[in-house]
Amino acid sequence: DPNEMLTKRINFSSATTPGMAQYAIEAELDKRGGKNYGPPNGKKMTIFFDDISMPEVNTWGDQTTLELVRLVIEHGGVYFLDKDKRGDFKTCEDLQYLAAMQHPVGGKNDIPNRLKRNFFIFNLVLPSITSINDI
Repeated sequence: DPNEMLTKRINFSSATTPGMAQYAIEAELDKRGGKNYGPPNGKKMTIFFDDISMPEVNTWGDQTTLELVRLVIEHGGVYFLDKDKRGDFKTCEDLQYLAAMQHPVGGKNDIPNRLKRNFFIFNLVLPSITSINDI
């Protein structure tokens, strides 16, 4: 029901940075009071991360963009990037998260286990052409 629940789709690519991901999440949130932010008009929001495994893996094997996503999910917010508030924690309320990715093969990245543990994971395997023809 759009009167109670909003949706936001965030597409990841190899060029997605933590700042880009944070700004994409924050763009839909209104200030609720103090350092608390949430979807407008007291609604709830589902954020869908598409191609969550796409952000680049750095020299040390980390995906810093996904660490930011993990921070938002596990701690319920992010840190302010504004110069005058930098380092203060911004609480993001009434959000839930969905994500999709392809299998981590053929140059596609896996996501860290620390992020995986926050999701209920479904593995969907495409049926063979023979199976599709038999249906």
